[in-house]
Amino acid sequence: MSYKNTSVAEDIWEQTDKRSMTCPQCKGFLTVVQVEPIYDPENAYTPYRTVVECASCSFRMVTESFTILGGIKDFDNEYVEIGSWGPSGSRVLSRFKHSISSSLLSELKKTQELVEFLIVNEHVVQVIG
Repeated sequence: MSYKNTSVAEDIWEQTDKRSMTCPQCKGFLTVVQVEPIYDPENAYTPYRTVVECASCSFRMVTESFTILGGIKDFDNEYVEIGSWGPSGSRVLSRFKHSISSSLLSELKKTQELVEFLIVNEHVVQVIG
């Protein structure tokens, strides 16, 4: 199989009260599938070749994604700062655009709970756990 590489459109990560990650073509639900790891010595985390596809139409794109286990240090309407650990065990503070509800981010910051964040094209799109 061959895939055409495209960049992630900002409106994919648009969030409503009911859901985020909507298809830019039909507004259907998008599925994110991490396929194989990508060797990237510049990245403190292991990025994966990732397929983003729509469950309702033919929209499909290939990008990179990775996850970070960490806690919320700070956030605003556009960016979130996540405190985590790098592969060497050192503390890392990372800043990304996000599509996460402010109420969830507020709760995570207040409790300092460690959760896993899914980052696709340098954009936090999901809190996994």
